[in-house]
Amino acid sequence: MNFIAPRNPIPRLTDAEVAEIRGRKDAVRASLACEGMYLDAEDEALLEDLLQERVTPEEGERRIVEWFHARQSRKVPAAS
Repeated sequence: MNFIAPRNPIPRLTDAEVAEIRGRKDAVRASLACEGMYLDAEDEALLEDLLQERVTPEEGERRIVEWFHARQSRKVPAAS
């Protein structure tokens, strides 16, 4: 008999967790603005994508760091 182990499902946010995060968006924007930081359309799109995919905070953090590094590398002019 062949036994195939079930795949571990990728943890996802619940409807309640997504609603809580969406409910805090304005407060987060205000907090960032107090520090002189503002989200541009690209930032907002990334965060919305993460919510749509319902990724966990840990996965979201990993992807944000990757995205930030890629964004920074696009801004840095190549050394001559």
